[in-house]
Order: sequence, then C-alpha cells, then structure tokens
Amino acid sequence: MYTKEEAQEIRHAFWHKLESKSRRLPGQNGKPVVWIGSKTGVKGLDLRFDVSGGKVIVGIEINTHSEEKDEELWAKMENCRKLIERHFEAEVKWEREYVREAGNKVARIYVETTGDIYQKEQWPDMIYFMLDNMLRLEAAYREIRDYVVHF
Repeated sequence: MYTKEEAQEIRHAFWHKLESKSRRLPGQNGKPVVWIGSKTGVKGLDLRFDVSGGKVIVGIEINTHSEEKDEELWAKMENCRKLIERHFEAEVKWEREYVREAGNKVARIYVETTGDIYQKEQWPDMIYFMLDNMLRLEAAYREIRDYVVHF
C-alpha cells in the first residue's frame, strides 16, 4: 500500500510520462498534445483519458449539464456510430449512463484495456494504448465534427 503522498507522486509521474510521450508524436515539434476538454467545439463534449480501477479508458464524454442537450448530442453520436467505430481495432463501448469513480453520471463512448497505474512495468503498454486510441478517436471525431457541432 502507498501513502496518499506516494500514490499522488506515482500518478503525477505517470501523467508526466504520458505528456512527454505525446511531445514525440508527428507534428508536435516537442510540444505536448492537449486533448482533455479540448478540440471538440462543443462545451460539455470532451475527449478523455481515464486510468482508475484497473482500467485504462480513452473516450468521448457527454456532460453538458443539460439533459436535453445531452440527449441531442448522444443521438448525433449514435447516428455516427459506424463512422466512429471503423477507426478502432478494439471494441467501442457505448454507455448512455456511465458512472464515474466519483459517482457522477455521464454519457461515454470509449475503448478500454486493463492497466494499473501503480505497476510501472505496465506504463509503456498503457501509454501506447492511450496515445494510439486517442489519435484514432481524434481522427474519427474530425470526420463528424461539423455534424456534431451544429446542433
């Protein structure tokens, strides 16, 4: 078991390592990629990484704080399901009511694998999964962005 401070230090080191690896992606010129909460053009529609509970998740989250807007965005995303899924090798999961670790509900479209942030030997595979799938997600979203943004 780790102390709270040790656990925080390990999590910080993991996210720093992910950021460092993102700087090496083509076109980045040494700058980190900022995906979380950006690039969608719709407030409350976010690209997300999540590492918790033995899972590594890359996905899109819908949480506009308006049930009506959430439903409308979810319907638009479902209309684009085939376009989104063709970008991935892994199974894409669609959950209208995904419960985050903190207990709040969001809609989430995601891919996942297993991984433990406290097992440093797993980091290379986890980071590869995260970067590869975020690039896939970003490419899928670019295809549907104009349709999704105009709602």
